[in-house]
Amino acid sequence: MSECTGSTATSSQFVSLDEGRLIVAAPFLATLKSAGLDSFERVMAFTGGETKRDFPGRRTVRLEAREANGVTRGFYLKRYQPGYLSAGRRWLRRLGWPSAQDEAMREWNGLQRISALGLRIPVPVAFGQQRSGGVVSHSFLITAEVAGGLEGDRHLRSLPRKERGPFLKRVAALTRTLHGSGWVHKDLYLSHVLVAPSATDPGAAGAQLVLIDLQRVMKPCCWLERWRVKDLSALAYSALKSGAGPRELLAAFLVYQGTPRLEPEGRRLVRQVLKRVAWLKTRTPRHDKDFEQLK
Repeated sequence: MSECTGSTATSSQFVSLDEGRLIVAAPFLATLKSAGLDSFERVMAFTGGETKRDFPGRRTVRLEAREANGVTRGFYLKRYQPGYLSAGRRWLRRLGWPSAQDEAMREWNGLQRISALGLRIPVPVAFGQQRSGGVVSHSFLITAEVAGGLEGDRHLRSLPRKERGPFLKRVAALTRTLHGSGWVHKDLYLSHVLVAPSATDPGAAGAQLVLIDLQRVMKPCCWLERWRVKDLSALAYSALKSGAGPRELLAAFLVYQGTPRLEPEGRRLVRQVLKRVAWLKTRTPRHDKDFEQLK
């Protein structure tokens, strides 16, 4: 197996509903009840909201709900159905293969673990699962919307040339923290780093970087360099597609490496990243909407 596993301990911050099929962060319990989303069936049957992503077995919608203070807030709901898994993936899940386990659960746990590293993530709201034959067949995850958040690739394209390098260095520092703690994202395109305005510093330098779409995040037990190369290649590819130049990427890479210049080990890693970037340019995506937007 290629991943270290473990469970996130349930604390008093979370409330269990619907005979354990639904876990809710306590501050959002009243909000979900008022929206009629306080049971597993109701969440899975929800028909409102704005569809953001929809392909076989997985659908993501944005919805709004009124909080106790009367303020309407946005949320994102991801739902997984049996059609999301191929026959091979279903067998791997039944065998307990870590990377084939329920993505809603993986993201729920990943949000809390990545937050513990000091990185910003969407606020986890609720998570639910239903099993069939001892294996998860249906699941969902709800997170709070990142107010004012803009995808990193779109943000990069909007920046003046002189501000692109500093932004990429901040993304590199975020990635250094993630990888330095043994974690990998596995889908780390710039579109999965949201740029959100800061209440105390509205300028570009004060913008918050929020790591999203953590359903595949893991802490590998082996082949760690392979997964780091995958993350770095996704960042480099999407940055190049969004207007970054080689010098800006090199400066960001040095921040990631924590060195003032390229050492032999760094050169070797760069060659691996460039090789994968070249492959990404030839790829025909099936379901990766973010990748398609970069083509």
